[in-house]
Amino acid sequence: MSVRFLKFVPAMIVAVSATAADLPSGESLIEKFIAQSGGADAYAKAKSVSMDGTVEIVGRNITGTVTIVQEGPKSWTSMDFPGIGAVEQGYDGQIAWENSALQGPRVMEGDEKRAVERASSLSVITGWRDIYKDARTEGSADVNGKPAWKVTMVPKDGQPETFYFDKDSGLLVRMATVLSTPLGEIPTEVTISDYRPINGISTPFTMTQTAMNQNIVMKFNKVQYNAPVARDRFDPPAPVKALLAKKGAQGK
Repeated sequence: MSVRFLKFVPAMIVAVSATAADLPSGESLIEKFIAQSGGADAYAKAKSVSMDGTVEIVGRNITGTVTIVQEGPKSWTSMDFPGIGAVEQGYDGQIAWENSALQGPRVMEGDEKRAVERASSLSVITGWRDIYKDARTEGSADVNGKPAWKVTMVPKDGQPETFYFDKDSGLLVRMATVLSTPLGEIPTEVTISDYRPINGISTPFTMTQTAMNQNIVMKFNKVQYNAPVARDRFDPPAPVKALLAKKGAQGK
């Protein structure tokens, strides 16, 4: 499950108070999610995932297609809007990059790169201890009219993130953080829904992202685990390679 769309969103969560004695541990909520969504064995068998669907920028009459591919620690996402062009983002295990038809190529650094690294990992949940140093349950919150547990995930490197687990189903229903971007610090959020079983794993088919008062809705119509992935799928595209070469030459 991809977490990479967190770059798009402001969080508007209403917290509900709870005493410390009432709160389940963050670790127990993560373990419950893993069990409810398929179990550790099913996740371990998933070496890659590809997701294809449609994307809409709500209220702007802009629609297009979206494709996400993840394999191990690597990822690639493409959103293609007819008449506007494509926006690609990727991580090849070392370099985090973006290439936009409107804004051109750029290489991500610092907290922005670290957020992409975390989101690119297929084991971001099952292997959370390798990525995060703490998972603290902060209380309750309302997510789309339903109660959820609010868990602050503190990464070993980078900005904290907040995961929201539905109290009834145990499923992850929202993620939020503040990302460092070229536009500054942006509160970000992604709401996850429409879980369906694929290869024994409950997989979300709808992701709604919000950032800077802009909503982006992705609805997937095809999800495959362990489908063949082209060897060069995660390689930076030519404009990014040219930018890297230029930076390398300037550094000499």
